Amino acid sequence: MTEHFILPERLDSSAAPALMAALGQRTGRPLAIDAGQVEVIGALALEVIVSAGLQWAADGQDLTITRRSARFDAACTACGLRADAPWAGAAQDCEGGVA
Repeated sequence: MTEHFILPERLDSSAAPALMAALGQRTGRPLAIDAGQVEVIGALALEVIVSAGLQWAADGQDLTITRRSARFDAACTACGLRADAPWAGAAQDCEGGVA
């Protein structure tokens, strides 16, 4: 059964460690992330989400983003990430030395 996790409204750099811990407690099972309430998100928090997506893929588990706010989408776009799956393509980019 897929667990649901709602991201808080504010995910600046000070929130990234708590986000990493919260996602880390949910590894090993399918997870749906609700980003519908996000109003502020920084690059560090996006990096945590990208890392989680890569970890879930390595574990053979599904990680999805079920809802997205306009601000979440805009932040992903500004960082060159896909808003529906920010981790998509990240492994290839990192191996090539280009983020």
